[in-house]
Formats: sequence, C-alpha cells, structure tokens
Amino acid sequence: MTHRIPTMTTGRHQRGAVLFVALVFLILITLLALTATGTSILQEKMTGGMRNRQLGLMGSESALRGGEALFTTAGYMGSNPLPKCAPTPSSGSVCAYPVAQATLSTATTTGAQLSPTVQSFRTKPAWVAAPGGTPTYAHTLTGFSGDEETASLHAQPILMIEDLGTDTAPGLGQQTESRDSEYQRGRLLYRITGRSQGGSGAVVRVTESTYSAIAIGNAGANPGATP
Repeated sequence: MTHRIPTMTTGRHQRGAVLFVALVFLILITLLALTATGTSILQEKMTGGMRNRQLGLMGSESALRGGEALFTTAGYMGSNPLPKCAPTPSSGSVCAYPVAQATLSTATTTGAQLSPTVQSFRTKPAWVAAPGGTPTYAHTLTGFSGDEETASLHAQPILMIEDLGTDTAPGLGQQTESRDSEYQRGRLLYRITGRSQGGSGAVVRVTESTYSAIAIGNAGANPGATP
C-alpha cells in the first residue's frame, strides 16, 4: 500500500494582496501626516503673524504715550509750549508740525497745503525715518535678552506731533478733532502719531491720538482752561 505525501500548493496561489493593501494604507497614512504637518506649519505662521502685529501695535501705542507724556512736563505760560516746526527742522529740536504749510507760489498753486512730511509719516505703509523735530521715545524696546528676547521690536518706535491749533467755538467754523459738546475755550489740540514695527520689519503699525492740552504744565495754567 502506498501513501501519497501531500504537497504544499498554497504558495503558488498567492497574488500579492497583502502587500497591495499594506501599500495603500501606507500611502493614506503618509497623506494624513503631510496634511497634519502642513496645517501645523500654517497655524504656526498665522500665530506668529498675529503676535508680530500685536507687538507692532503695542510699540506704536507706547510711542503715543511717550508723546503725551511730553506735555505733562511742558512749561506753559499762556502760549504754545512747543514751537511750530520750520520747513526743515533740525533733528536735535522738538517741535510740532503745523497741519498746513505755506507753499511757494507757482503758475497754478498758491496758499497752503497739507504738509507732505506729515502725510507721508501718517499714511506710508512702508517704514520711514523719523523727520527732524520729532521727539525720541525714551524707553528702549529693541535688543532684549533672556526671557524678553522674543518681545524685542525690530526698530525703536518713532512719533510725530502736529499742532492743530486752538479749538473752534461752536458756530464759528469747522471743529478741530472735536464736537460742539466737547468745546472748551482756549484749549490747544495736538495730534500725536506713533509708528512701530513688530518683531520683524514685515509689520508696520500706525496709531494716532488727539491730545487736549488743558491746564498743562509746571510753569503756569492755561488761562482759558476750565479748572
């Protein structure tokens, strides 16, 4: 009696199905990993951009507070504590730019117009150098070290002060940065513009405030101010 030894025929019937399924799952996992990585990078960039904008905003607001602080120590004896800036003020002086400046007479233009220096400082999207006559912000906000290093600004904030003149009484002309209900006789108004970059030069923030100079000073009181 003879016995047949069964032969293994399973291997001849394999068609690579397991390998194919494994490769499909590997591709899916790779796509998920790439998507998650891309999303994380995008969120990190968005967070960094928002933080950069906030640093710029805080820097420009710090410049505003520095300009307002200038008037808390300004001597006032019934006249403007800051002289008006000449057409080309020196960098070492502190003065207030007039809202309008006289222009040279030409064939078509005479009179006064908005100062190009002021308008460029207020509206230019790119970074500008501080023009002559602008005060310097006293506190250093660049070059931090240690735990504060990441909050360092790309450049020191700069500011400009404009002389808006005396507030106009109701019914006597256009109000200067105020409403009739806010009018106070003899009040001097100034517009302070602060500019700052963020943690990098890619961000420029510009903020403005109107300062009411009522009863300024350490050398006298505004005779037109309300106590």
